[in-house]
Amino acid sequence: MSEQNMYQCTPRQVKAFVTEVIYAGLVPFVQSSPGMGKSSIMRAIAHEEGLCLIDHRLSTSPPEDLSGLPRFNEEGYAEFAPFADLFPIAGTEIPAGKNGWMLFLDEFNSAPKTVQAASYKLILDKMVGQKHLHENVVICTAGNLATDRAIVNPISTAMQSRVVHLMMQISFEEWLYDVALPQKYDARIIAYLSQYPSKLMDFRPDHNEKTFCCPRTWEFMNALIKGKPVTADKAALYAGTITSGVAVDFIQFTAVFATLVGINEILADPENCRIPQDNSSKWACIAAMMEKITDVSFTGLATYANRFPLDFRILFYRSCMVSHPTLRQHPAFIRALTELNRYLNG
Repeated sequence: MSEQNMYQCTPRQVKAFVTEVIYAGLVPFVQSSPGMGKSSIMRAIAHEEGLCLIDHRLSTSPPEDLSGLPRFNEEGYAEFAPFADLFPIAGTEIPAGKNGWMLFLDEFNSAPKTVQAASYKLILDKMVGQKHLHENVVICTAGNLATDRAIVNPISTAMQSRVVHLMMQISFEEWLYDVALPQKYDARIIAYLSQYPSKLMDFRPDHNEKTFCCPRTWEFMNALIKGKPVTADKAALYAGTITSGVAVDFIQFTAVFATLVGINEILADPENCRIPQDNSSKWACIAAMMEKITDVSFTGLATYANRFPLDFRILFYRSCMVSHPTLRQHPAFIRALTELNRYLNG
């Protein structure tokens, strides 16, 4: 493993490591290419730890947000007073049902140098102006990579050694099982990206398109097509979301998807119903079945899926484990575990 790769983590690892870092009383600094889900991970951690999330974008923040504004106190001395509605200071009442706050300083390394300088006291001393943050505040930071041509102002060497650096890399498998299936993404998107996983994150710093493929833009695409037909007359709409080249491929792929064997046909004769010949159609068929699974239909769909090659059977049952966890007790699922246990629970 190269020295650079030693810093790289998958999203699951980032989530676990950030949690470990904040429990140690330290400050994580997560970097990745744009659109990979850094903010989503912070929201998930805050939710799981019972923390109110304060999402503060440093790239659009003036230094006064962090240092406070000067004023004269009752003794006639000048002091810096924090903005009351930005950061919870000592003495602030913890909201009911919460354990504290997560102060998420996003776009940390995109902030001007003056803002970064103002953030040092906040991060190092947990102070804003001359007031201490509440003891139940944890601080997390995130930013983009300079190599991605994002607007980046490198953090100083003084700050480098005061945060824990984590560099996030995409993992299609984690995206599929942690995002797409639990959130019930459109089956056509799941099928397409299962066949072409490199299209999940197709970002190049020197790209000439108006946008690029990433988890964020596929989330947009899901919102656009969920429950609707994908048609060529909307090519410009799709191109403005996932790039022109991928939009054309996706439209063609969904045309194949529309010709697949129907669910009713499968359930009528799962032991003899035709199996798609090419891999694209197999991926699409498995994804389509996932949208139609119920306790009643599972026996027939499992019988049909068992006739697929091993990779596709694993996808079918692992997807069931995520999107329909109660089916683990179904007799058809238990039978499948006899053969696939080391793949499904490994």
